Amino acid sequence: MSRFKRFAHSLFSGYALIAANVLYTLASVPLALHYLSKKEFGLWILVTQVCNFNMLVVDLGMSGAVARILIDHKDDPVSTKYGAVIQTGLLVLLVQGLIIAGSGGLISYWLPQWMDVQTEYWSVFRQLVIWQCVMVALSFVMRIFSFILQAHQRYDICNYSNLAAITVGLVGLWVGFTSSWGLYSMLLGGGATVAFNGIFTLWQTWRLRLFPARGRWGRPNRATFKELFFYGTDLFLVAIGLQLITASQSLVITRTLGLEANAIWSIATKLFMLSQQLVYRLLDFSLAAFSEMMVRGEKARLQTRFRDLIILSGSASAAIAVTMALCNRAFLKIWTLDRISWPIENDILMACSLMVYASTRCHIGLACITKHVGAMKYIYFAEGVFFVGLGLLLAPHLGLAGVILGGILTNLFFSGVYGVRRSTKYFNLNVREILFHWLRPPALVFLCMVIAAVAIWYPTRNLSPLAQFLVSGSIIGTIAALCFWRLGLSAGMRQEGWERLSRLRARFAAGG
Repeated sequence: MSRFKRFAHSLFSGYALIAANVLYTLASVPLALHYLSKKEFGLWILVTQVCNFNMLVVDLGMSGAVARILIDHKDDPVSTKYGAVIQTGLLVLLVQGLIIAGSGGLISYWLPQWMDVQTEYWSVFRQLVIWQCVMVALSFVMRIFSFILQAHQRYDICNYSNLAAITVGLVGLWVGFTSSWGLYSMLLGGGATVAFNGIFTLWQTWRLRLFPARGRWGRPNRATFKELFFYGTDLFLVAIGLQLITASQSLVITRTLGLEANAIWSIATKLFMLSQQLVYRLLDFSLAAFSEMMVRGEKARLQTRFRDLIILSGSASAAIAVTMALCNRAFLKIWTLDRISWPIENDILMACSLMVYASTRCHIGLACITKHVGAMKYIYFAEGVFFVGLGLLLAPHLGLAGVILGGILTNLFFSGVYGVRRSTKYFNLNVREILFHWLRPPALVFLCMVIAAVAIWYPTRNLSPLAQFLVSGSIIGTIAALCFWRLGLSAGMRQEGWERLSRLRARFAAGG
């Protein structure tokens, strides 16, 4: 299977997984609220957050490191290094799993009191934390099979596994609730999900013969561990900085504008967060292919594909962001029965934010997979610190718009400047090539979309929310598709797209 086909399968299955996660949330939350009290539901959320935080801290970036370093050796059928990375990575994951399980047992005893959990829930809280951490630990060990699949650019199999696991987990949750297990139903649902994912990815890895051949497994060794550890630590510091940026938004808003503003922020940005996931998948499913090009020395091809990704991500983010900005006010009125709203200026700023983050993230992703992270591990942290400072300064005067503006400015001046410099240095390019040639199609899409959005908003602004959402959404959606195709893609990308569509039509015609 070609790289493009793997990418296309991964992208399609990734979008299906996003939709499934949305449906899971829509189904599991009402199901839980039907069988649990609000306090018990809140306890469920707290247990999940505690275990997820524990997992983030213990991971230390090893997940990304194992998957990336496997790519360095997967094409060598003679060397034992591929098998050594698998075994060393598995041992690391096993140790991390034991730490997660052990720390879950330790913190479960003092955490209820520290979190001010009501006394009658202490026992169930402790048991849930312990067993949830045990399941997380098991999932850690079995992630090695997903890393092998990802190294071979089979994200699609991982996505399909997660799709099926979501269904299995929901059924387990329902069985637990109907069997009067109460809060312990989350353990049944979670356990079913972990078991299915591990077994399925193991089977697929074996079926595709992605394990080393007999006699080529090698042994775990200190050199491989050191490579995993130091590279993983760099990635971990990058992840911590990114978490600081993401988590500090609510803290800044609550500190300066209050809890009500934080609630508005959480709800009013939902469409943009969903759009962000759609655009981010373009980079996420390209990184394995980019890494493979690096390993094989295909630098010219990598430059072409990376340029295409910048154009594709930028143009897609421009088309989607303006569409969401136009429709968000009507969507909020329908979704919240007009209880949550914010100014149109905030929607415009969120559209700009989505474009900026989608573009800078590509350069940061490229810098990380070179395995020479360098100062990048400090950039996100510095960006987070300056964002907090700027947000605290702007929010009292500009409201939520100040928080969004602060995020845009800090991202441009930290991730943006550093990321573009890394890309120009890696490809030996002039910065003008990226700013004025690679970003020209996204800029044209954004300009045309803004003009169209203004033209649509004025005649539809007095319609009912549902009519405004349907009319403006259908019109701007059509214009977005046309702008993306005609202005947002290079001539070469359009030509390649037509050729692949023609081959696809011919294949369907032959099959019919």
